[in-house]
Amino acid sequence: MEEEKVPQRPRHKRKLRWGRLVFVIVLLAGLVTAGFWGAVWCYDNLIAPPKVEVVGADSKIAADALLNQRINVLLLGIDDGDSEAAESEPKRTDAMMLASFDPDNNEVALVSMPRDTMVQIPGHKGYDKINAAYAYGGVMLAKQTVANLLRVPIHYYVLVDWRAFKESIDLIGGVDLYVDKDMYYEDPYADLVIDIKHGYQHLNGELAGQYVRFRKDELGDIGRVQRQQKFMMALAAQIFNIDTVTKIPALFSTVDRHVETDMDTMTMIKAANTFKLFGDQNLKSCMLYGDFYDSPEDGISYWRTTPEQVERTLDELGIPYMKRDNEDTENNNETAKEAEQ
Repeated sequence: MEEEKVPQRPRHKRKLRWGRLVFVIVLLAGLVTAGFWGAVWCYDNLIAPPKVEVVGADSKIAADALLNQRINVLLLGIDDGDSEAAESEPKRTDAMMLASFDPDNNEVALVSMPRDTMVQIPGHKGYDKINAAYAYGGVMLAKQTVANLLRVPIHYYVLVDWRAFKESIDLIGGVDLYVDKDMYYEDPYADLVIDIKHGYQHLNGELAGQYVRFRKDELGDIGRVQRQQKFMMALAAQIFNIDTVTKIPALFSTVDRHVETDMDTMTMIKAANTFKLFGDQNLKSCMLYGDFYDSPEDGISYWRTTPEQVERTLDELGIPYMKRDNEDTENNNETAKEAEQ
């Protein structure tokens, strides 16, 4: 009996769906491209970031192993809205601080330099105010001027405008602070109004900006520097609470839009980790010691400091520096005497 033949199903060729194929190809290309540029970013920022030149008063300071154990960052603040310069002209810095991080001991020190500090700016004759260094020669000249003044290596800089400052304060929910007195000032030309009442205040970004900019009192810029330091201490006390940590991505977005720096990602993480771990006893701040001085030649008012006062400031904060030799000290004293004449 013949076996019954089982009819075979006709084989149909699958139609090639070009739309799906194109989608898969585009998706794979996107993944490969993202992976490639992600690898490039990781290499450039984490594995082998661009080397930043250390700036010092001389080559010995820039190469000294002990001095370079810390991370010294020059903080520069620019307020476009409160500047007398035209939009296209270089701006003078409105705030200057040195933040010195000690990752080994989880310590942070802040040195505030009044913008009227009397200095000699490299490449320029005579004396000038320290806030002119950035306007004359940008970040590198500002770094060199501060390095010459403090005799510490400057590793990096952070340049911030006030929009970033105010947005960041709003993102963390504001800062609680005791205001010593009523603060009122109005400048219609700069479209600026400062109006903060005496007592305990919760400062949002706008009010915080007013607080750290106010200088219309008997101490002028010195009083403003003191308030800036007080504000930084209050900010540090609450910036790393649980609520704030959840807002770090938004803070990074603000930093990316309004902050300029030469710090690589790993250095930022290292410095931020130091900042995160300190308690009140691990954060020190001080204004550069000095005295009010009116130049007899042009009547310009300065904040004048001496090498001894600079060293006293750094000693109090525990920031290592290279002492001047006797010849340098004598030259500086002679220069100071000439300025008085």
